[in-house]
Amino acid sequence: MSEPHTNTAAPSERVASLPGIREILELLLELTGLRIALVARVADDSWTCCAVIDRAGFGLEVGASLDVSSTY
Repeated sequence: MSEPHTNTAAPSERVASLPGIREILELLLELTGLRIALVARVADDSWTCCAVIDRAGFGLEVGASLDVSSTY
């Protein structure tokens, strides 16, 4: 019997590799007119970017972390 597959990638990397995630973020940009779209894992004190399109030049990329006090 084979062992179950274990994905050792970080959660942010797993989200970024989901089929269609880039297309969903592109659609959000198109529909909202915004220059940044992302999926983030939110904790009490920080946000960790899991999938990002950053046309605003904030320098955000997968795995980047933001202090909650610097966000909405």
